[in-house]
Amino acid sequence: MLKTNSDPVGKNELTSSLVDLTLEKRRLPKLPWLFILDIIGLFLASGLAVWQIDDALLEPQVRVFVMLLIVFGFNTRVFLGHMKSIETLLNKTRLILLLAPAIAAISTITVQALGRSYYSGVVIIIFVSFWTIWLFIARKIYYHNSRALNMLLISPANFKSEFDAVDNINLSVRLDPPKDFSNWDVAIIDPSEQYSIDWLQWLSHADMYGVRTISAPLVIETLTSRIPLDMLHGRWAFEILKGDSSYRIAKRFLDLAATILASPFILLLSAIVAIIIKLDDGGPILFWQERIGLNGKPFQIVKFRTMRTNAEENGAAFASKNDSRTTKMGPLMRKFRIDEVPQFWNVLKGEMSIIGPRPEQREFAAQFAEEIPLYNLRHNVRPGITGWAQTVYGYASDSDETREKLCHDFYYVKHFSLELDIRVVYHTLITILTGFGAR
Repeated sequence: MLKTNSDPVGKNELTSSLVDLTLEKRRLPKLPWLFILDIIGLFLASGLAVWQIDDALLEPQVRVFVMLLIVFGFNTRVFLGHMKSIETLLNKTRLILLLAPAIAAISTITVQALGRSYYSGVVIIIFVSFWTIWLFIARKIYYHNSRALNMLLISPANFKSEFDAVDNINLSVRLDPPKDFSNWDVAIIDPSEQYSIDWLQWLSHADMYGVRTISAPLVIETLTSRIPLDMLHGRWAFEILKGDSSYRIAKRFLDLAATILASPFILLLSAIVAIIIKLDDGGPILFWQERIGLNGKPFQIVKFRTMRTNAEENGAAFASKNDSRTTKMGPLMRKFRIDEVPQFWNVLKGEMSIIGPRPEQREFAAQFAEEIPLYNLRHNVRPGITGWAQTVYGYASDSDETREKLCHDFYYVKHFSLELDIRVVYHTLITILTGFGAR
């Protein structure tokens, strides 16, 4: 008997490269159709821009403008298209790629401003809007028509239930090695298990036939955007869930810039909500509560009050659907997350970020730290007004749901980055429009 040794959730470059190679087999078309669609969209967007410029196309500055749109747009598409291809499984729409038109336009504007050449705001808006929409629709069509991955899960299939909610995969469990290799894209192993010589020989031959061997924790994390708690082990968890320190400074700058730029809208909305709350029941406008923040440090979070003033006279409690403690306007404010707006004050003070794990009440945080292994590692990054777990899972109302939500929090901490924050912003907009997960 031999034992495979691997870091189940660590940043294993070799394993990641295997996932990258596997993704190339996922598509039915052999031609790079997605790339071709992007280029078509780029030239159509540029054509609309040229059409708007009209006779000015004869001007040298305008020809430079159009050329820069194409060059910057093309190079941005190529650069982003080859970044972390493992995440094409994780994020089917590749949301960061939708920034390509904006980056192209901003680059063009910068060059034009420095050269004091031709500029048209209408042309920029047309180009950015058209190509962004084109990229989004192209990805939806492309991934809808891509074939499912054929996955072989080697018994004992301890993690089989983790794949139940995953779409677009065909999962098979085998006790003994198959006689062929052509039916599989991926062979999934449990790094903690021991496999027979027959299985190890089959896996080594399968690799030569293009069947990639990948650890179950990595596949599950990639496909579900969460890290199951039973896949984490102490020393590994502390290493990989420490948060990317190189992004902290940039994130703090982005938080301050976004809050300051949005302050006129925030103040106007706050004034309107304050009047509504006063007219609703005449009580206090704001609600202050102690929460646990970065590195476990407590702070006072501020929210618009959505519950009666005596709502917690019997102690802290989870909110529930149709909670009788809410005010008349409370459910509406919670549904569209309006009650969270004052927390931009906490962002300015550095106690919170715009995006991060939601801060928990001290009583609940202490309870969960005792009941859930490694719970406190979620405090390795600043808590946020909105977060990955909040938008893809929703509200947790008990310990079991908190454990599930924590899996998403750990995913955010591990992949702490600008790209993931962009995805959270996208999901947040969907959440606000749909009221998903509100209590």
